[in-house]
Amino acid sequence: MDEAADALAVVEAEANEDWEARQRDYRTRRQEARERRERWQDEVKAAVKNGAAPPLEPEAAREPAPPARRRIVTSDATIEKAGHMAAQNPRGLLLLRDELAGWLGAMGRYSGAADADRAFWIAAYGGRRWMPDRVKDGDAGVTVPHLTFGIVGTIQPDRVASLLLAGDDDGLASRFLCAWPARRNPTRPTRPPPTGRLVAALRRVEALPWHPPERGLLPFTEAAAAHLQEWREEAAEMAADASGLFLSWVGKLPGFALRLAVVFQHLDWLTQQEGAPPPAAVDADAVVRAIGFLSEYAVPMARRVFGEAALPEAERDARRLARWWLRQDPRPDMLNAKAQRRLPNGPGIPTAERMDAALADLAAAGWCRAAPFRAGEVPGRSRKDWEMNPALGEVRP
Repeated sequence: MDEAADALAVVEAEANEDWEARQRDYRTRRQEARERRERWQDEVKAAVKNGAAPPLEPEAAREPAPPARRRIVTSDATIEKAGHMAAQNPRGLLLLRDELAGWLGAMGRYSGAADADRAFWIAAYGGRRWMPDRVKDGDAGVTVPHLTFGIVGTIQPDRVASLLLAGDDDGLASRFLCAWPARRNPTRPTRPPPTGRLVAALRRVEALPWHPPERGLLPFTEAAAAHLQEWREEAAEMAADASGLFLSWVGKLPGFALRLAVVFQHLDWLTQQEGAPPPAAVDADAVVRAIGFLSEYAVPMARRVFGEAALPEAERDARRLARWWLRQDPRPDMLNAKAQRRLPNGPGIPTAERMDAALADLAAAGWCRAAPFRAGEVPGRSRKDWEMNPALGEVRP
């Protein structure tokens, strides 16, 4: 993600190389408008004094709008600022954030209504018209013909449950494609960061022909449309066996396929030589690859996110502790709640209360039991020792 952020910063800086020139031009036109306004005001005064009809305000007397920086990406923006950015950059923008928990947790901090913030970002998924009416804006409010934001970031599983999946299903969680891959050992990089190739690709995308404010239309071939229809029917069958937040997410699968097919079609174009014409349609191959990605990767990942992340905290911690114990070699016969929290490479359960709850959850599942008191120990004083079930010795992680 760092490489992408660097590439976006380069392209955004290139788009603003004329920033100083645009500011000078604005200041010049603003001063000209003020001078013309003063002249017009003198003419109005003279006309009124002489009983004549006053002249209408000339167009050149109106103060021009200040220039805006051309933007591609942001990491933190209130919905009011994001709306203004979208109006000034109608091609769309990207919210790129290393910690999405901060973005989710800040909703409502400035607007005073977290639901309003979530509604804004939900609308940004569909690229629909956004027309907020605020008393403070009067008639100078912002209208965005197509509110379009992409959102990319990372978040801890616990925070997914408490910030994204908690509460009523308002549709925000179902608009994300999630990845929760299995843990793997770190490997040493063997290739340099692809920043240069990313910059070149972004430049070509930025140069695509477009006539605002309407979006460009990219039709699907007949074969591509047929594959999309088959996927819609398959998603409907999947929805029949789904429930809760996962059911809402499954409902977005046809839309995900459509969007990804457009992305894959343009990725193919980016592999062609500079000067190759942009895609004129989305073909069947792009749709098939989009569906393959969704069915083979995105759906299993979503099952894991909406299944495990939505579990109660004690059950999530119990699963984490169980996975940690299964990876040990040799596996300890006894666990101590305090010692487990202090291990540098332990299960990562931070508080005594959560560790106790996790062990109690494992005990209820038959994985362990409270260790009996030894001779000389005072009954009633917990040592927080737990014996692991020896029958689990053959269970593999």
